[in-house]
Amino acid sequence: MGMNIELRDVLLKSIPYLLSIAGGVALFLITVDNVRDPAVSDLMNNISASLLSIPIVFLLYDYSNYRVSKKLNQTLATSMSSRVSSLMLGLVLTLRQAASIRGKLTLVSLNKMRDMPAHNIASRIKISPKTQEKLRQYHSDLDDMMYKYGKNNILDSGSLQNLSGITLDLLRLMNEYEFHGNKKSVAKYTLDIFGRIADWMDSDAGAAINFQKMLQQATDVNLSQTD
Repeated sequence: MGMNIELRDVLLKSIPYLLSIAGGVALFLITVDNVRDPAVSDLMNNISASLLSIPIVFLLYDYSNYRVSKKLNQTLATSMSSRVSSLMLGLVLTLRQAASIRGKLTLVSLNKMRDMPAHNIASRIKISPKTQEKLRQYHSDLDDMMYKYGKNNILDSGSLQNLSGITLDLLRLMNEYEFHGNKKSVAKYTLDIFGRIADWMDSDAGAAINFQKMLQQATDVNLSQTD
């Protein structure tokens, strides 16, 4: 279905170019066979040449625009991966601290965190006003990223769905803690967020590498501060 739509779009876009070429050739042939006045012949040939050159000009423009757009999208994709990985790391560290989860954070431990017993999280989690403010900021930043990168088709449907799920779980977590004080639900959404972030890393090698680098940098900073 997608290929048929793409082929149809290409054919529709090609119609003006084909008509221009056909018009230029037809006008040239008519001039050669029927026009004897040199002045009129020159005029007709110039028009014919213009009709033939129009597709070349627009094709070159489209190609240049495609190259620029491709380069821009590559830059945006790299920026997106780094920004999302940074946000994911900050969100994981914030939730781990709120839930008093100890131990070294790695990609392996991140995958294991999704399987933690919910009652353990519920019994320990405490979200201070400062942490709530951080979580609200993460939620706002995620919304902005989804809009920006979704609008420019940098995010595929799977990634967009995953980020949307994290955003929704984060909103539910904050509402449950702030308005209902339901720590069981808060624990559930916390584990769901850990799982979605782990899924994000598993599905995107670039994001996983960025996450690991940022995690190492954060660890190095903490060690230097301790020393």
